[in-house]
Amino acid sequence: MLGRFEDPDTERTYVEGERLARIPGTRFLAGIGIVTLLSYIGFNPLHFPREGVIAYNLAAGIFIAALVGIIALTFTRFYVERGWVDMLIFTALGVAMIMLIDALGDQAAITGISRFGMAIINLGILMVFASVGFVATTRYYLAWAGVVLVIYLAFLVQADRGIVNKVYTFTNFTTFFTFATFVNWDIDRRARKTFAAGQALELERRKTEELLFNVLPPEVAARLREGQAVADSFSDVSVIFIDIVGFSKLARRLSPGMLVKVLNEVFSIADECADRTGVEKVKTIGDAYLAVSGGQASGDRGAGEAIAFACDIIRSIRVFAQETDLDVQVRVGIHTGPVVGGVVGSRRYAYDYWGDTMNVASRVEGIAQPGGIAVSESTYLSARTAMPFSGAELHTLKGVGEVKIFRIDRASVCGEDEGPIA
Repeated sequence: MLGRFEDPDTERTYVEGERLARIPGTRFLAGIGIVTLLSYIGFNPLHFPREGVIAYNLAAGIFIAALVGIIALTFTRFYVERGWVDMLIFTALGVAMIMLIDALGDQAAITGISRFGMAIINLGILMVFASVGFVATTRYYLAWAGVVLVIYLAFLVQADRGIVNKVYTFTNFTTFFTFATFVNWDIDRRARKTFAAGQALELERRKTEELLFNVLPPEVAARLREGQAVADSFSDVSVIFIDIVGFSKLARRLSPGMLVKVLNEVFSIADECADRTGVEKVKTIGDAYLAVSGGQASGDRGAGEAIAFACDIIRSIRVFAQETDLDVQVRVGIHTGPVVGGVVGSRRYAYDYWGDTMNVASRVEGIAQPGGIAVSESTYLSARTAMPFSGAELHTLKGVGEVKIFRIDRASVCGEDEGPIA
């Protein structure tokens, strides 16, 4: 019935957030009470005797002081974090209200309202005020309101009135009680539903962001969220193309399910190698794997890291082939040059790269031997001081023309037993 959240942290977050949000309303209600009491303080001397004015002003002064205290308290974290303070606040207001009822009851001959009537009117007003003033603490409100109801019942029992009058009076007061209780419960119920919906929405937003960050660099994801067009230019990126050798033959030998499983394991190995060497995976294209070194998410990497990544994946795939007894090999082509990177389209976001450098890298990969690494002249010039290469070979690449190709000495660079690949 009270609808408390099972998780204590969630409950605390809700209560604090709701109390913080409703502080302006609490101050407004307290302000209305202060203005009302001040108006009566100014009006009463025109009709009440001096003793009655003093008694009323004393009770009203205490009430106003309590309301001012409420307003001051709302400026503190204590009010936000300690919901039980509402019990103390409205207990103090209850005492002040009883004093007001007593002072006004003494003036029944002038006002025409008995102490009996004053009690039901003023305590009813306090009950309704409390239904809004108890913020996100329905159980505290019910405890406080229950005590007030018992006190009022005790007042009726000892009053010099007939049983019928007492029954009708108590029924009238319980109408205030029921209405105020429903208001407090319904406000809290609706607020909890809104909070739960907000929590669910925030959870989905985080999942969406996490998914976005899994496919895009954080800076790119942030720019997309802000509605910016994502287009970047890079002057010196090493593009790495990796292809599975003899994939068509492998596809004929394996069932579709097994083939997909092998592809997944090979690409997972490539992902792990990319993480170890700091290069940036771009995408898979059929049985090919595309990565870059020096792009959006790998700006501090270069040709050396690209070659280290190629060596790592060749070694790892060799181990995989031995463990699975599958004839799986890869070949790697690397070319270094300018590219353009960015995100296009509005669905299935991916940060991609374009430019002639991408095309050349794919052609260079076609020249590499199974289990080997071939690089273009630009990559060779970037990494030649750090590692040994074979001599230059002239090759004519489709759509590119005649280019110099260099091969990696795997025995020296990749730490393998085999000699250089010819």
